[in-house]
Amino acid sequence: MVEFIIKYWIEALFGLIIASMGVFAKILYAQYLKNRAIGKGVEALLRNEIVETYNKWSERGYCPIYARENAQRMYIPYHALGGNDVATDLLEDLKELPTEPPHNKEGGDNL
Repeated sequence: MVEFIIKYWIEALFGLIIASMGVFAKILYAQYLKNRAIGKGVEALLRNEIVETYNKWSERGYCPIYARENAQRMYIPYHALGGNDVATDLLEDLKELPTEPPHNKEGGDNL
């Protein structure tokens, strides 16, 4: 009788362990998909901000140091998340812009 109980308790225990592993794997996979979607969303937002920064300052013909540093700080996580396309070129173009606004001949800002 004891052998019968031990035999089926061991099978039930292994069945429970295998079922738990399946549930755990499903939870991990769902979390992976969620994290990946969040990462892609953050990447898109960072790319958008880099493009917006480029558009703003390239139209003005200069890029202040704070704006350049901010764009570089956005680019680091953007690149780490897998982004490395047009934003790379835009950042390089921002680095080439002067840091001071151009002045017109009358001495005022040319904005």
